Amino acid sequence: MAIVYGFPTVASTVAAAFAIIAIILGALSWSRTASLYLPLPDWVPAIATLLPPLTALALYLANQLAQPAAADNRQSSSPWRRLFPVINHLQSIITTVIATVALAYLYPESVTTCRLEQEWQSYFRAKDAQPIRAIQDEFRCCGFRSIHDRAWPFKDKTTGDDACEVQFNYGTSCLVPWRQQQQSASWMVFAAAILTLLMKVCVALYQALRQRPSWMTMQFGRQARSQQRITHAALEDEDANDDAEEGQRGAFLPRAGPRFDNEWNDR
Repeated sequence: MAIVYGFPTVASTVAAAFAIIAIILGALSWSRTASLYLPLPDWVPAIATLLPPLTALALYLANQLAQPAAADNRQSSSPWRRLFPVINHLQSIITTVIATVALAYLYPESVTTCRLEQEWQSYFRAKDAQPIRAIQDEFRCCGFRSIHDRAWPFKDKTTGDDACEVQFNYGTSCLVPWRQQQQSASWMVFAAAILTLLMKVCVALYQALRQRPSWMTMQFGRQARSQQRITHAALEDEDANDDAEEGQRGAFLPRAGPRFDNEWNDR
């Protein structure tokens, strides 16, 4: 019987593992996007983080509402029952959009570099030292394309464009490591979205396996029905044999003839 219930258990376990991994990947991407000032929109990793638990909750509630209706062999009239398919399709659409946006920030590499440069330039033009300084401290680098390219401390009348190199002794630019983090965060968002879709597939498979009898159950049912047919046939044969034996005993026993009264009895 462990084999009979094994496949639904495996499907539910895999779905839970997919949900946990998707949450972890989404949270890591969200954290890196915020701390490293990546050009990836904050709402993308945020939705990638929140969507797996919300999807799991919606699937659980839908399954709980479906059980009473299935037990009563009737369609539930609850408005939530009718709303869950809409929510399910909406979640699938949002997950697909998140995966598509993540891929758009991955390829091609020239577009990714262009987005990074635009982000860096916006900080440099606004003289916003906090993002550039955080990026340089994280990767121990100076500037964007070179160590003298829009680096912090910013160039002014008293400071040259080599101030970062002189002050911090960093010898590499920030483009390559920053781009790698951008690609890593985008890949994590994409993986979280795909795992969310796979989780929904596993839950659907779990529900199908729970509702559909296994081949072993069907085999046991066939054997039980065949045994019942054999038992009924044997009982009918026994009844027929009993009737035949009673008929034979009736044929051999003497039958009562007509009664002849003795005339002496009347006297």
